[in-house]
Order: sequence, then structure tokens, then C-alpha cells
Amino acid sequence: MARNLGAVEFSDGHRLYMIFDGTVDIAQRPLFDSPDAAWSWYADGKQIDFPEPLEASNSEEPVTVVKDLAYVDDPVRRDLFAFESRASRHARWLTGPRSESERQAEIGAEIRDEWLRHGEWG
Repeated sequence: MARNLGAVEFSDGHRLYMIFDGTVDIAQRPLFDSPDAAWSWYADGKQIDFPEPLEASNSEEPVTVVKDLAYVDDPVRRDLFAFESRASRHARWLTGPRSESERQAEIGAEIRDEWLRHGEWG
């Protein structure tokens, strides 16, 4: 089971930390103030599936998810291990796509919806 410490980065440079499950290529949604707090959450076996905090979607912001802290400050490799998403800094929750494949599906849906609005989908 491959687990990495990852991070979400907000546009102002603020970082929150999370666990990235490399086995299934999905970020865990809870976010933490430090890498140690994220790892403790994982190591303590607290990774249960619980609902999104009520206020999370109302306070989401665009973020970059970096799947492995080893590459967070490496300008060359970083783009290979990152994707765009959304997160709530207030709720400490990843609200958007948890993987590159979820992000690609979201982009595809956005394009389809735009075509449908303009009558260009056949």
C-alpha cells in the first residue's frame, strides 16, 4: 500500500497537507496544518469515510494538489505529480477532484456542458 504525504497549495502560497493513496491514485479529502498531523491521522487508522463538512463547498478555492511532498518544491518534476482541484481552507477539506482522472472527467463534463449551452453537441 503506497501512501505519500501530499499537499494542496492555494493561490496565495498557503499549504495544507494530506495523504495521497498511490495504490489507487486518489487523495484523501481531510487536510491538515502540518505533514506530521496528516501522517498521524493515517498512522492512527482514522481514515474512515465520513461526510464532507457542511461549510466546505461554500468556502472552496482553487488549489493545486501535489501528490508527493518530495516534489512540491521541484520545478521540473512538480508538474508530473500535480493536478488542479478545489479545497476549503476553513473546513480543511479537499472539495474538488481527488485524482487526475477525476479532474479529466470534470473537464470533459465542462466542455460538454458548454457545447450543449451553445447547441454544438450532436
